[in-house]
Amino acid sequence: MYAHEEMNDTEKRLTPIPVDFVVEQGLKERTEAKRRPYRTLITTWAEREGNTELGEMVACRLNTGKEVERLKDLQDLPTTISPKFRKGKKAERLVMIIREINAKVENDENWTWALVMKVMLDEGLLMTNIANKFDRLIISMIPDKGIDTVRKSGDYNVKEDSRSWHEWISNPHDDWKEAANRSVCEEIYAYFSPLFIEQIS
Repeated sequence: MYAHEEMNDTEKRLTPIPVDFVVEQGLKERTEAKRRPYRTLITTWAEREGNTELGEMVACRLNTGKEVERLKDLQDLPTTISPKFRKGKKAERLVMIIREINAKVENDENWTWALVMKVMLDEGLLMTNIANKFDRLIISMIPDKGIDTVRKSGDYNVKEDSRSWHEWISNPHDDWKEAANRSVCEEIYAYFSPLFIEQIS
């Protein structure tokens, strides 16, 4: 029997890991940074199962006291964010989305903060096109995020393109790099899309 067949048999014998167990393990970690992967796992699974809202409620159990305070402090976001997304539920939701995106950027080499900035500019979420200001904005939303880690993530020349990311080439045979960037931007936009639902105020 091949090793991969043995692995498949083992996987079949294991029961699925319950979400409560993931929460329980996450609660053993004492810092926001160490709890973040557990929260991301829960919210990603919930999104896949079509139950995003419930996933976020469960993931909130892993917030540290410091995390909750920080989120309250950020309810009025800096002026680098468009006015209608600076306060209330939309501001809170934006902060949580940025944290989810951060986990994705850290685990997927195709995702960069430069592309996140391009999407935010094109969708009217951002009021600045200066990479340094964007860096400071993002690290203010993410506990333990180091300064300059955002500014050094990706090629910020993309924000100088006068076209919206929606207008970028989608056929890789015409321009593979632009098509790849557009594909990532589509995924980034999907993260932000709940903000554009009018019910969230």
